Amino acid sequence: MIHPGLRDLLRDLIKRACAADVSFYLVGGCVRDGLLGVPTRDVDLVTEQDPVRVARASGARLEVFDRFGTLRLSLPSGLRVDIARARAEIYPQPAALPQVRPASLAEDLKRRDFTVNAMALRLTTRGTGPLLDPFLGAADLKAGRLRMLHPASFRDDPTRLYRAARYAGRFGMRLESQTAGLLREAVAGRRPGLLSRDRLRQELMRQMSEKDPGPGMRLIERWGLASFIHPKLRWVGSAVKASDPVVRLGVCALAMGNAGVEMIRSLPLSREQSRAVLTALTLAQSPRAPLPAASLRMLRLHFKDVVPTAFSPLLVDGEDLKKSGLPPGKEYRRWLDAAARAQWRGEFRTRSEALRWLRARLD
Repeated sequence: MIHPGLRDLLRDLIKRACAADVSFYLVGGCVRDGLLGVPTRDVDLVTEQDPVRVARASGARLEVFDRFGTLRLSLPSGLRVDIARARAEIYPQPAALPQVRPASLAEDLKRRDFTVNAMALRLTTRGTGPLLDPFLGAADLKAGRLRMLHPASFRDDPTRLYRAARYAGRFGMRLESQTAGLLREAVAGRRPGLLSRDRLRQELMRQMSEKDPGPGMRLIERWGLASFIHPKLRWVGSAVKASDPVVRLGVCALAMGNAGVEMIRSLPLSREQSRAVLTALTLAQSPRAPLPAASLRMLRLHFKDVVPTAFSPLLVDGEDLKKSGLPPGKEYRRWLDAAARAQWRGEFRTRSEALRWLRARLD
């Protein structure tokens, strides 16, 4: 079920490909989702020929990623088509990025992660050809079974451990017995610890971007994968109420207390993302200024029982203390901290109530 916005681009691409004697195949997730009847926005194509000339003629915005021989066609709407030259991979060492070489479609399918992602459909001007399913992925999909393609898969690329949780959580699948055993072996051997913090961040944010991250996150915890991100990381159910993955991450970080600050600082988030979460963590109980929208959302999802004004800017300030006759100095900080705690507890909810609270204590 390909997004309607991509159909014209694909139709034109296949017409040009056929004229140039180039064959394109739908592969991976879009084939899997099509068999499940799930709409997909991202389309992955593979060809055994050089796709650059055909792709350039499409008129869509073209990006070329030389390292892996992949291209991306993007439309102004944000929809995209990824095109890759069929390839084989060699991992020089566990968790390293692979060395690649051009290969056949059969070899390309063989190097993938799970059987349900190792299916292909040839695209023609009349539609699609028969399903190419050398590893019986369709049968596994129907049985709700997630099965890895080869025993070295988790050793070669430990991010597949997190992908297993994501797919199992998203589709309600169970691990095939050998796959489950190899996963336990990989965790016991601390294979995820070989991944960089950047790759762990990518997997965590992909999970947080799921429609409902909860099932996959609970598997990540149960399988012992969360501890490689941070030992205290746990999924917090209220986070699903947010749609922004950064807000979801922030809600989980808030539940970790000081350990949440440690985790966020260890992850290579963007400056804006990091600031939003750290602001929420720092100001959770001492609001001083208007909070970023994302920070405010995290706090409201985590602290469900506090009064609405708990997250508002502090209702009294240094000028109020000055007008009360209190001489400037270190006492200002003590009084402002006390006011912040009182506002958090709901002892006052309006500016006038806050001033009465202050006068009653200074008199």
